Amino acid sequence: MVRRREARRASFTQLCTALLWLLTCFNELNAVKIVKLVVPEIIQYGVQDAVILDCEYTYGNNTSGLVVKWFFRNKARPVYQWIVSQKPQDMGILRGRVDLTYRASNDPLKMHRALRIVKPNTDISGDYTCVVSTFMEEDSKTKQMVVFVPETNFRLIQNKTDDDTVNVICAADGAFPAPNLTLATPERRLDGVFHDVKLLNGRYSAMASVTLLDADLPSPAEFICTLRIPLANYAVRKEAIYYPGPISTTPEMPTAADMQLAAAVGSKGANRCTAIALVLLPALAQSLL
Repeated sequence: MVRRREARRASFTQLCTALLWLLTCFNELNAVKIVKLVVPEIIQYGVQDAVILDCEYTYGNNTSGLVVKWFFRNKARPVYQWIVSQKPQDMGILRGRVDLTYRASNDPLKMHRALRIVKPNTDISGDYTCVVSTFMEEDSKTKQMVVFVPETNFRLIQNKTDDDTVNVICAADGAFPAPNLTLATPERRLDGVFHDVKLLNGRYSAMASVTLLDADLPSPAEFICTLRIPLANYAVRKEAIYYPGPISTTPEMPTAADMQLAAAVGSKGANRCTAIALVLLPALAQSLL
């Protein structure tokens, strides 16, 4: 009796395993699956006329209702949709910016799966999600793309307010995404640095400034300003040599705007807002030209 029960259990287990295997095979035959999502991580603004985001997928025997959708930043509304046998559509922030004639494949069930975005700008930086679905199945994948812009004006200024102190000011305009500025010497990163970042017409202006005592500095002293855009894996730096005493030096001839900025930061009791406004003036003037 015991042997019969064990045999029945073994037969039942084998039957379940066989049914599960058949069900898995059936699903694979009808499944749609994204095998590769091609989204450039970083592109530089103005370097290329267009960028291609591709969504490579496989499909099974049942392709009824096959639809490819692309979403930007969230899945609330698609920015691109292609229903097989119909013309692709661009929507939202990508309306009028996608080459709808572009074909990623000669396969009629894959030809309009990709996005060819013309003249990519910084406003299309973010997460892109491709969703491929049929009436039976759906698959999705997400990747981030950053359109970055290097700084247009990067300067390191020294300004003495009296014989005992110096103001070190680093400023940059026209970058995207938001840059980080750090002030340092070859030995250490400087403490007590004031930072400010402003967004103007889709580009960032940033400033870092610190006031130092001559008595705390070697002669000569070296200052280093580093600008980093972490999302773009981008970094540049400027260096300046300073000699403590009644006369200061700067590595480059300052502009009138630089002198105004230095005076605003260096004057005793100066309003930080005044300094910030002067940082933004070059970027504002450039945008109006």
